[in-house]
Amino acid sequence: ERQVVSLLLRNVQINPIRTSRLIDITYTSRSPDMSARIVNTWAQEFIGSTMDRGFASTADARRFLEERLAQLRQKVEESERQVVTYTTGNGIVTLDTVRDADGRTFTQRTLASADLEGLSQALVDARAERISAESRANAGSAENSPEVLNNPAITGLRAQLAQAAAEYAKLLVQFEPGYPAARALKQQIDSLDSAIARETSRVGGSRRLAYNEALKKERDLEAKVESLKQELDRQRQASIQQNIFQREADTNRQLYDALLQRYKEIGVAGTVGASNIAIVD
Repeated sequence: ERQVVSLLLRNVQINPIRTSRLIDITYTSRSPDMSARIVNTWAQEFIGSTMDRGFASTADARRFLEERLAQLRQKVEESERQVVTYTTGNGIVTLDTVRDADGRTFTQRTLASADLEGLSQALVDARAERISAESRANAGSAENSPEVLNNPAITGLRAQLAQAAAEYAKLLVQFEPGYPAARALKQQIDSLDSAIARETSRVGGSRRLAYNEALKKERDLEAKVESLKQELDRQRQASIQQNIFQREADTNRQLYDALLQRYKEIGVAGTVGASNIAIVD
């Protein structure tokens, strides 16, 4: 084999043609046919070895990237699991997240912030309701209040009282107050007055009761809002460490995606197998 190699190297010549991309390969021997076969085989083997080196390089790169992808996949899983474990342990429930063009993840809304938003609006409504109830409760006499004037029971009693008073006035024209029929109407009038007074008092009490209920509702909501504010402040403090974990997970994911894209590109390049060398003559 050493003699063959020595013989081939002594008699072969590789001559690039200037100002072109052509190369002349010549071999000197006693047989023209043998020289032609050796030259053609030399060129074909060079093309083959070049392609083999390319495939070998691609295979090595694929194996390297496969190992790195496996490592990064594990890192991505661990870092994302760390984010979930930390947020769960601190009671942070994320409702909306966005990812920017650089692949960084940001939290827009959490359950605590959404609850605080809803309770704050409920507190505003409860405060307006309490102010209205307080105004009605402090309005003075309830006799001419809208609740009394629109109360069907009181309206019916007043109608009966007006009718009884009219009949009593007619009797007094002809008889004394001690007349039995007059005394009966007077008792009916007194009874109706008492009933109207009780109903009016009940309406006034209901206004005070409505005010007390509205006040209690407002104070309860104020306590809940204050508690949620403290919880949201605690979660914002905890979100500092959460963002650190999230950035690590985003970085690992970006590295993984970049290597995966490179792995796909190498796979495409390796399957094409095109050579830039050709025998032209």
